[in-house]
Amino acid sequence: MDIGFGGRSAGFLSTPFPHTGEWPGPGKGHDANYSVAGSLVIGECGCGTFHRLIVTGRNAGQVWLDDPDWGDLTPGPDFRDWYLAWLATA
Repeated sequence: MDIGFGGRSAGFLSTPFPHTGEWPGPGKGHDANYSVAGSLVIGECGCGTFHRLIVTGRNAGQVWLDDPDWGDLTPGPDFRDWYLAWLATA
């Protein structure tokens, strides 16, 4: 997760984001051992869940939901749509 040391490592943001679809997490019988390189946390939802802006790779410009403890890594809308929805909740 890029909140700690990993996100400050050389090449983290320039590495292409490796996912093109949902990555099931522990809540769906899998593990949370997935790469989030190529993404930047732009919001915290609480309880260790984050919104990530994908900055490189095939899904650059999308905002994904990252819930490594119970959920999964889930594709979301493009940044503009995500941001407008976020503003509407303020």
